[in-house]
Amino acid sequence: MSALVRRWPRRVIALVPLLTLSLLALLWGGDRLVAQSVTLPVENSWIRIQNVGTKPATIQLDFYEDNGVLVASDGCPQADGCVALQPGFGWSFFQQSLDELPLGYQGSAFVIADQPFVAMMARDSFLANGDFQIGGDSLRLGSAGGDLYLPLVQNTTAYVSRIAVENGTDSASACVQIEYYDTGSLTPVAVDPALPGAGCSAGGALLGPRSTLFRDEQSLPVPFGFDGAAVVRAYPTDDGVVAKSQPLSAMVDTRAREGAGLASYRGFGADELSNVVVLPLVDRDASEGQTMWSTRFRILSGTPEVPNEVTLLFDGENAAGDRIEIEHTVTVFGTLTCDQRFAGASGCLPPGEALPSPFFGTVRMESVDPIAVVAQRVSPGGALADYRGFTAEEASRQVVLPVVNKNFGPWGDRLGWNSWFRVLSFDGSTAHVTVIYYSKQFPNGLFPTSGTTRVPGQRTFRQWEVSGLPDGWVGSAVIVADRPVVVIANLESDVFEGDPVMLYNGISLE
Repeated sequence: MSALVRRWPRRVIALVPLLTLSLLALLWGGDRLVAQSVTLPVENSWIRIQNVGTKPATIQLDFYEDNGVLVASDGCPQADGCVALQPGFGWSFFQQSLDELPLGYQGSAFVIADQPFVAMMARDSFLANGDFQIGGDSLRLGSAGGDLYLPLVQNTTAYVSRIAVENGTDSASACVQIEYYDTGSLTPVAVDPALPGAGCSAGGALLGPRSTLFRDEQSLPVPFGFDGAAVVRAYPTDDGVVAKSQPLSAMVDTRAREGAGLASYRGFGADELSNVVVLPLVDRDASEGQTMWSTRFRILSGTPEVPNEVTLLFDGENAAGDRIEIEHTVTVFGTLTCDQRFAGASGCLPPGEALPSPFFGTVRMESVDPIAVVAQRVSPGGALADYRGFTAEEASRQVVLPVVNKNFGPWGDRLGWNSWFRVLSFDGSTAHVTVIYYSKQFPNGLFPTSGTTRVPGQRTFRQWEVSGLPDGWVGSAVIVADRPVVVIANLESDVFEGDPVMLYNGISLE
């Protein structure tokens, strides 16, 4: 997520939210109670931190209540103590085992390190029937402050979202307001708060230092059936903090009302919107060996009150390996959903056209006004995963994946967790890629091939196919390319039932 906007001698990153209690949430629609509920399980979070500097790193995590009060700190995930985190290595911090955090804790955390690092955060839980669910995303260092964009927010019969907005500074308050835009609407269906609060005469509600604003199954101020997006607006405070200097971060979690589906993504800063966005994973009835899925994605205009024209290029292959390429231009009124399961307008495709089944592909978008995009992968079995669309600023010749694995954590004859990742050349040309795996077994890196691997636009790399990686392996990967690429990673377990699948965005090192 975003870092503090002040000059720290160490690298800092903010994370939201972390833990929640189980509860039964009843949702309001308009002025009446809707007969729709969702049972929330006990939920825990974990944070993966990887040192990408050149020297050993010391790590400190500070945990805050939602009112900004410091409640606990952590700096070592090992019971027998820690030395500094070596370059190229990663640590996983599990909040469930941090005794200093009270049961039922929900809040935010800040990671402080004296070396450059990357991080990702995930949350997982078990439902009452034993089904497992997991969701997560990679995090961001640095923020321009000001408004945030959340392209995918739901309160439907199938899914419900939770929003957490965090004030990243330790010294100043922020004024925050959330506008909710339903699909196809140029005006918000709800504004929260509707009136300026104390200390925020220009608009919004006052959010103190290190504090987090939650909108969840009980407090989303949108009608039942809402399937759209949200914009977090920052306003100047009465004591002189200008909107653009307020370092806000946001996380959106979406879960299935029935079943185990859980997905997470972090919000977009205003500086992350772009006129060119690519999605490296846009498939229909696709599989990489376990889960079958299709995708849909939602486009949010940076100025949702103004119609926006977007040209989409679908590029991929069918089951026979034949090249499929479809270009189509759409008009976005605030937000637009493109569902690859459907033909024509519902899929943002020409009239009467549909993607083949199966389809493995990508989408490139060019818009008149800047946009933000989130893709949601859905499975007939109930699995759910989200990832953020990539911009040119995220494309890089060096991309790091903090967590990848091969048959990790075996139970009996069950194989455990496996990963794969898809590499996409940002401009669609052929890239030449070297993959390097790091772990305690490979402190100097494992090069699984003697030369580069050709990526003709896009290519999927499966860790269970790498003979040099031992069973039970967990580590990280660095992708080095001769031209800018973007990478999306998939983690999946065959041990658990439910939704043991998550996606996360690879992190640029440039």
